Amino acid sequence: MLKQKLFVGSNYATGIYGKKLLVVGHQKHASDKDKEKYETNPTQEYLEENDNIGMLTELCTGDCMNWMPTDRKAWLQFGKMLSGNLGFNLGTEQSCNLLNSLAFCNYLQVPDFNLEARQGKDKEEFYIFSESIFKEYLDEIEPDKIIVWGTLAYPYVAKFGDKIDDRHCKITMHSGHTIDVFRINHPSRISVGGYEQSIRQIKEFLMR
Repeated sequence: MLKQKLFVGSNYATGIYGKKLLVVGHQKHASDKDKEKYETNPTQEYLEENDNIGMLTELCTGDCMNWMPTDRKAWLQFGKMLSGNLGFNLGTEQSCNLLNSLAFCNYLQVPDFNLEARQGKDKEEFYIFSESIFKEYLDEIEPDKIIVWGTLAYPYVAKFGDKIDDRHCKITMHSGHTIDVFRINHPSRISVGGYEQSIRQIKEFLMR
């Protein structure tokens, strides 16, 4: 298996509300073209072209119109919640500044080549393999805060620390640095009526 590159924005050290923030998704969704290419040649070259850096670069430039609608929706709605601006749009200066203020990775290293079966969700070895890589990510950038999207990845992130509840845990690194972790509902599932609560929860989490 292969290691995807971690996206680290150019202003990550400055952070959001002064906190270094790592955002963790579950798994990259593969397009039909991705599936064909991966099945033919599942090599490092594939992941270098389709890793987290490439994804976030496309979001910053607005070159994400060929993405699955649910993926665009997730980032659009997360941008609204994180910025507190309901007029937030992808590909704008505000969007680029926001994304460059955080780091991002998907927990699973293997893209989802079977959306119906959710490849990875039923394969524990994929999660086990990802543990050492996620630890490398933490050692590399030492975030102050982690926001986890949805329920699938959170239990595996929580294994690194002390679980407080189904939404909160704290990870203490060997250096003594403590990372505060918060799980949100997956952004693509947030209803319009849920924005205000989500904006408040995320802001409170980042500022504490």
